[in-house]
Amino acid sequence: MHVETLGDGRPEYTILACVHGDETCGWHALNRLKASDVTLQAPVKFVLANERAFKLGYRFCDADLNRSMPGDASSEKHEVRLAARLRRELDDTTVIDFHSTESRGCPYAIVTGGDMASRRLARSTGLDRLVDMSHIGGGVTEHVTGVAIECGYYDDEGAASSAHRILLHFLAAEGLIDRPYVRSTPDVFEVFGDASGRDFEFVAENFQRVEAGEAFARRNGTVRRAEEPFYPVLMSTYGYEDRIGFMARRADAVAE
Repeated sequence: MHVETLGDGRPEYTILACVHGDETCGWHALNRLKASDVTLQAPVKFVLANERAFKLGYRFCDADLNRSMPGDASSEKHEVRLAARLRRELDDTTVIDFHSTESRGCPYAIVTGGDMASRRLARSTGLDRLVDMSHIGGGVTEHVTGVAIECGYYDDEGAASSAHRILLHFLAAEGLIDRPYVRSTPDVFEVFGDASGRDFEFVAENFQRVEAGEAFARRNGTVRRAEEPFYPVLMSTYGYEDRIGFMARRADAVAE
């Protein structure tokens, strides 16, 4: 794990990248920030989380870091040990965590802790969609005030550019740089379950309502139909080994 602080003093904010080593958009965003003429008004911590997997080009080495929190320093698994260290680095800071994905519909924000502070924090990203995955649990931001961002498709230039733009907006909205911003009022999608299955082709669209009885996935003549209306979230053909993605309901938008 690589940790550095931009600016002097004790940072109250953490920029987190490469929880999954092959999702490098946050790393590129941080490097663009450092290479720019932007002046920070307060110190900010940067964490390149799974440095080993990043250098190898892997998603992870032994276990999914995003599902290994709070970790165990005595574990034989690299990511489980790393999770314990990462938890200490994130404690007492506000976190923005950058990811990329196989699914379409990016960018959008994700919260996992079920707390209103994290939901309100999502407004500082300027994004108009927020996914609350508290029902599923887990994730590195579950026990801190923090928001994860799905920036774009693995790991093309568009994802890196989105991450940089969102990072600048977030830093401005939180008073850390001098730059114009407008806090958003994101629509909220609350995840209530997942769609399991292997080798299915996802045929609906993320964030577009699927009606009861409507097909949303196919495999060799088998059709998966919605048992009840839902909004697909993080659904894709190749994103997961054992699931198509997640099902969500609409909730009230986030506002002050």
